[in-house]
Amino acid sequence: MIKITEFPGKKGNYFFGSVKVGERGQIVIPLKAREIFGINAKDDIHIFGELNKGLGLTKILEIDKNEIEKHEYYFGTAKVGERGQIVIPQDARESFRINPGDLILVFGDLNKGLGLMKATRLKNFASKLFQGFGSGLGEIQENDKGDLNNEE
Repeated sequence: MIKITEFPGKKGNYFFGSVKVGERGQIVIPLKAREIFGINAKDDIHIFGELNKGLGLTKILEIDKNEIEKHEYYFGTAKVGERGQIVIPQDARESFRINPGDLILVFGDLNKGLGLMKATRLKNFASKLFQGFGSGLGEIQENDKGDLNNEE
C-alpha cells in the first residue's frame, strides 16, 4: 500500500495518495494538490469523465465548448469547501459506480488538472499485467513495510 501523500512524477505529473468517498459523494482534495493547482475554498471545479480513464477535475475560468466535447461526460461544477472538500455529482457516481467508502486515487498533471480513479480499477489493471507475465512473478511478495521484494 502506498502511504505517501505526494509522489512527484516527471514534468509536472503527481500522485497525491488516496481519499475515501463519503456518504453523500464528498471527497477531500489532498492539501498538496490544492497548493500545487491553486485550488481554494469557494472555487468552482469542473468535473469531466471518461469511463475507461476515470474522472477529471479542472479549475478553469471559462469553459470552452470544444474542451467539453473532448470528453464522454461533463458533469458540471462543484464548489470547493473550506477544508478542500467537493461533492462528486450523483450522475458521475452512478456512471462510474462510485459508492460511499470507495478508495479513490488522486493524480495530477499540471497541464490537464487532477484525475480521480477508483483504486479497484488500478488493482484490476495490475492483476491483468501480472497474469501476462506468467508464473515468474510468483516469488514477488509484499514485505511488512509495503514494499515489493523479489524472493529468489
